[in-house]
Amino acid sequence: MRKQFIFLLFSFFAFNCFAQIGAVIGNDTEQRDYISIKKPAFSTEKLAFAITKDAIADTDKVRAIYEWITSNISYDNELRLSAKLQKEIYTSEENIIKNVLERKMALCGGYAFLFKSLCENVGISAEVIHGFTKDYSGKIRKVKQPNHTWNAVKLNGKWQLLDITWAISYGSKSSTDDYWYLTKPADFIYTHYPEDAKWTGLKKTISFSEFQKHTIK
Repeated sequence: MRKQFIFLLFSFFAFNCFAQIGAVIGNDTEQRDYISIKKPAFSTEKLAFAITKDAIADTDKVRAIYEWITSNISYDNELRLSAKLQKEIYTSEENIIKNVLERKMALCGGYAFLFKSLCENVGISAEVIHGFTKDYSGKIRKVKQPNHTWNAVKLNGKWQLLDITWAISYGSKSSTDDYWYLTKPADFIYTHYPEDAKWTGLKKTISFSEFQKHTIK
């Protein structure tokens, strides 16, 4: 039943992944690779331990980090609309995270890099995933580079998927849409396709062309 309503939700929100391409990972391939590889010197360790101080299990720590981000970091419409600000902030992973915490706002790349950093600070493996998403009509825009960024986190020896940006964007002022937290890969694939196909999380990975034809039944 949930699948039948996913795309209906898209038509009620102004969030547009495509508009974030420059802000998320840069239109320049070299810039994107630089952001992906560079390790942050700006430390989030104290924050990570403060957020997870009452959590024991890794699942509880990840949930605490997710809830802290969704409660304290709002969607950055100013950054989304300002090419000048994007150029200033999206220079390195370190600078992205630093600005997210200072501004208390982020776009999808900021959410993803911050989540990964906080998880790694408490010994939990996480990845930032760049990829493609479909619009409310179920169609993917014809773009050569990824138009969105999300995360994978390793819990109990298994990689799981989450999209903090969509959890916030499709939630309400009082709560997030937790459908996008540790979403089953079989459901996630209807709307998200990673640049690296291994991050679909599916036992049998589908191709990008199959993703484009993949529709909700």
